[in-house]
Amino acid sequence: MWMDAAKLSSVCLFGGDRAVAVVSGLPFLSMTPKQVTAILAEAFGYLRHDGAFYQFTYGLSCPVPRVVLDQLGLESVRIGRALVNVPPAAVYRIRRTRKP
Repeated sequence: MWMDAAKLSSVCLFGGDRAVAVVSGLPFLSMTPKQVTAILAEAFGYLRHDGAFYQFTYGLSCPVPRVVLDQLGLESVRIGRALVNVPPAAVYRIRRTRKP
């Protein structure tokens, strides 16, 4: 199945169950903040409240702009790096900061 990640709510995934995690290698660094916001909002719509979004990136910092994280009530923490990778890579865990 191929679809736009910013339109996840248009399909029923996981039989209605909530996911514990999303693993992403989407190229957020080449997207607009509006696109990143839409994708994260849709993904968090399928996550349990304690779920997390894991983002793989080649950037030097979290690929989700601070303004987007704040707008969606999210926080990011770098949880891993692969410095010997060319280019170096990192993984960020993005979670909710506030309760519904």
